[in-house]
This record gives sequence, structure tokens and C-alpha cells, in this order.
Amino acid sequence: MSDLSTRLTPEQLSSVYLRLVAEESIPEEARPQFGYLRRLATDLLVGCVLDGPESVRLLDDRDVAGLGWGELSAAGRANLLAEPVDYHTVDRPGGAVLHLLGHPESVFAASKLLVFEEAVRAAGGPAIPDEGVLLVAPNRHNLVFYPLADGHVAEAVNSLAMFGQGAYEDGPGRLSPRVFWWRAGTLTSITHFDPETRTASIVPPEELMAVMRRLAGAAD
Repeated sequence: MSDLSTRLTPEQLSSVYLRLVAEESIPEEARPQFGYLRRLATDLLVGCVLDGPESVRLLDDRDVAGLGWGELSAAGRANLLAEPVDYHTVDRPGGAVLHLLGHPESVFAASKLLVFEEAVRAAGGPAIPDEGVLLVAPNRHNLVFYPLADGHVAEAVNSLAMFGQGAYEDGPGRLSPRVFWWRAGTLTSITHFDPETRTASIVPPEELMAVMRRLAGAAD
């Protein structure tokens, strides 16, 4: 382990990024070394990485101890915002429109979730409604979302669930197969996995169900 915490230079800070981390990617025996990682939602953590010429390395507690999480995360946030991604939309057969932030060569595209509103605005994406969005971040290259603003919510949920599971299984850099509800910076899983049947179902909280019913009813 290099003593990065005492030797971090401004040049190195320019290579530090906030990043989504799949909880399953941290081996049980290694978890004591990454106590600083913060939980964002079910199976997703937030950390900082150093983007080097040959590899991307997740910083550990020793790395973070010197400068502290505040300085590292501020630099990581700024660098993440500056990371270029492509934006486009996909029209589903029933009328739902999915929005994609992604880039095949960027390992930080899905991590744009950590700066979501600013990233969408910078990419020329849609306004985010007060009700928020449904989204998937299946692997490091893709962030797909649906603003809760029209009556195509049922189709959007199904499309997101299918895409999320498929892209998660295909990888590379898989993060989570779950569908999440993002609102005002809070991320909530709406996917329930049954360990006995090994099946997944969408189980929104009642507050989200009320929003979905209202949107679906307005479309009738």
C-alpha cells in the first residue's frame, strides 16, 4: 500500500473522482480497510478513486486519513462533474421515453448519479420534476432514468427493470440490477429480491405508489 495520504499533490487531486461502488465488489475480509465508504442505497456505496494511467484504484482508509474525506470528496465531485458523457433518449413502444447518460470509454458515467441534477443539466437533459425520477445504474458505463412526469410510468418501470438486469449481468463493472427512486438527492430501491424463489419484483413505497397512480390516472 502506498502512503498516498501524506504525499497527495494537486496533480493527484486532479485525478481523484467520486465513484459509485458496488457493495458486492468489496470482499468481506477487505471491508475493515474501507470504513470511510458511505452507503447511498441498498447495495450501492460512495467512495473516492484515483484514476491512474493503468488502472483505477479505490482509495482506502489510510489514503483518506491524510487529507480527509471533505477535501478528497470535494475534488472528486468537481472532477466527476467535468467528466464528459453522452446524453440521448430511447422511445419505448408504448410511449415511455427513457433518458441515458453514458459513455463506453468512461468508467464514471454511472457515477454521475452522485451529481445527478447538475450532470443532467450539463448534458442538456430534461428538467427534473419534484417527484423525482426512476433510474437504474447497472454498470459503470450507464445511467438510465425516467422523469416522473407523465402517464407512461408502468412501461417505464418494466423497461428499466429489464434493462437494469440485463446490463448488470452483461457488465463490465457491474453495480446494481435494482430500480431506484431518486428524489431530492435521496435514493431508494424499489426492487425486492425473494431469496427463496430467486425472483425480483417492483415494490414501491406508498408515497411513490401515490405518485404513480396519479400519473397513470391523468393519462386515462
